[in-house]
Amino acid sequence: MSPQNIDNLTLKDEIIKAFRPIEQLFRVMDTSGLDVDGTIIRCYAEIGLELTGTFRDRLVKLLVRKQDGGTDNAEG
Repeated sequence: MSPQNIDNLTLKDEIIKAFRPIEQLFRVMDTSGLDVDGTIIRCYAEIGLELTGTFRDRLVKLLVRKQDGGTDNAEG
């Protein structure tokens, strides 16, 4: 594996590791009981999980594009 590929993998891992607490918060919210206005908590959790999934997908696409020598355009 080339040094650039290793650097990209390290960058990806570091970003995901930094983002993990936010993702875990939404996972906790998603599994919260309905006794504390659970409908609202579950709605927030659903939104958060969708956003984190989108962020993760976008990050992977950007890193793959960079690795392949593509443009740095942030559009998916």
